[in-house]
Amino acid sequence: MDTVICSNPLKINLTDNRLEVDGKSHSSSVRTIAQMQDVLLNQELPTQEPLYYMYRSVAQLEDLRYDITLILPKILSDEYAKTYGHYHPKAQDGLAYPEVYQVISGEAKFLLQKKNNDGSVHVIIATAKKGDCIVFPPSYGHVTINSSEKDPLLLANIVYANFESDYSEYKKLRGGAIYYTKHGVVQNTNYVVKNIEYLTVKELNNRYGFLSHDLLQDLFKNPKKFEFLKMPSLKF
Repeated sequence: MDTVICSNPLKINLTDNRLEVDGKSHSSSVRTIAQMQDVLLNQELPTQEPLYYMYRSVAQLEDLRYDITLILPKILSDEYAKTYGHYHPKAQDGLAYPEVYQVISGEAKFLLQKKNNDGSVHVIIATAKKGDCIVFPPSYGHVTINSSEKDPLLLANIVYANFESDYSEYKKLRGGAIYYTKHGVVQNTNYVVKNIEYLTVKELNNRYGFLSHDLLQDLFKNPKKFEFLKMPSLKF
């Protein structure tokens, strides 16, 4: 895989799993198949084979962080490759921190879930393709899936830099409320799923008044556009 992610305002290139920013190698964190055992539909042989790479702080403007993630095309006992899944903590205004994503290449299934007062969860499934930008609203935990057996999924995201994500609920309940497999959606029986919404990127973004065609360009041209990532009540 040899991809020019951006030429301006930064030169960002990915060759295989090696990321360069303005000609300098950028460090990555790797999530292996062994580290994913707690959240898979069926346990796999716990190998150190990489499942996805995370490149943190590829760019940072004050306390807004631009990251890149590479999810390899793998099938694990019929389940498509995915991220571990996590929730965000609450900001000072009482709402959980949101996040925005963009698909650079490949096709993504975003599985969002929000806990209801009765203990059940509300699930949103959104499919995003190359170029699509999407907002994840407050209080929705999220898992990203590479829904291709052949092509890597390359993503970018912008998030407030000064918090730690919470993975504990996903670990405790063996992943998200939904597993996405070659045979379709499989519900995780550790959850009570109240309803599932299948939304387009446009439908989800319109619900929250978000629009972007290029996250990195927008971040450098108008960083105030993303102030709601630090103070969610500005938008939600």
